[in-house]
Amino acid sequence: MAKKGKLQSGAEKFKFVAFGGDGGTYDIGFQSLSGAVERRHNFLYVCYDNGAYQNTGNQRSSATPEGVKTETTPLGKETPRKDMMKIMAGHNMPYLAQAAVHNLSDLVAKAKKAFETKGPSFLLVFSPCVPGWGYSPKDTIRISELAFETNFWPLYEIENGKYKITAKPTVIKPVQEFLKTQKRFDHLLKDEQAVKEIQDNVDNGWRELNEMSIE
Repeated sequence: MAKKGKLQSGAEKFKFVAFGGDGGTYDIGFQSLSGAVERRHNFLYVCYDNGAYQNTGNQRSSATPEGVKTETTPLGKETPRKDMMKIMAGHNMPYLAQAAVHNLSDLVAKAKKAFETKGPSFLLVFSPCVPGWGYSPKDTIRISELAFETNFWPLYEIENGKYKITAKPTVIKPVQEFLKTQKRFDHLLKDEQAVKEIQDNVDNGWRELNEMSIE
């Protein structure tokens, strides 16, 4: 439209915004997303991550955590979730961040940075799903808080290649506190070794993030 002269003066300096779920982001839409970022289009991509294909009935996606029961993994998913932040960071884009629905001030601050960034930017937002995860709607914000407090879902940003943790739990809770709030993890709570493996993975991820992060 700008090339055709159909926009008002200065109107071409806008930033596009695209929204997608984790299935459309991690999986079926990744090729086009990767290409658009590599071409350095001026847009913000927001992914609402609820860890499965929820619009079509809770099938596993590559964002589904290891061990989770879905319609297509009734015994629990056998593989770890894809680390989308690392993958997008590999595109050398100027700004990307991980946020969650319980901390709106953190999310707003990151959205502001993302909008002000010239070129591609990316927000990965933790978004609990009532029917797919198996919990009461009133617990949505608490589940998001527990994901943060257990380091299951850290809050951080990567700006021009520099990692920065934007919020840290006052007290780090065992990951089991997060797992036991959702029916999708029920079967794992009976398996101490499975819970330990998840805890080890969470601890290792948190340690790695701290080592990469600037203060």
